[in-house]
Amino acid sequence: MIRLFLFLVVVLCGCAYDKAEEITPAPKDCATPAVVSYAQSISPILDRNCRSCHNPGQLTAGVDLEDFTVLKKYVNNGILMGNIKHLPGYKPMPYGGTKLSDCDIALLQKWVDAGAPQN
Repeated sequence: MIRLFLFLVVVLCGCAYDKAEEITPAPKDCATPAVVSYAQSISPILDRNCRSCHNPGQLTAGVDLEDFTVLKKYVNNGILMGNIKHLPGYKPMPYGGTKLSDCDIALLQKWVDAGAPQN
């Protein structure tokens, strides 16, 4: 009986998600486009929330988010989403400010999930 219980615990635990963002759906009140455009959706979010500190004139932490190559590096290594989602082990961004809206985060996540294209 104990072996059966342990077997079930191991099997059922193996089916659980270990990251909250994998099971958290986008907010229902967010109207996200079918294809998220960098120029129309992502760049304005970065302008409003990130680029006042992360630009060529003020390279806070040495990060220039106006440079798409640099931005893509932070997308690929998970730092961008970890920071803006305020995940454990990441620096909450924007620094000293409020967390981005759930809708902005959902748009960014959809763009990241699509490979973060520069279109």
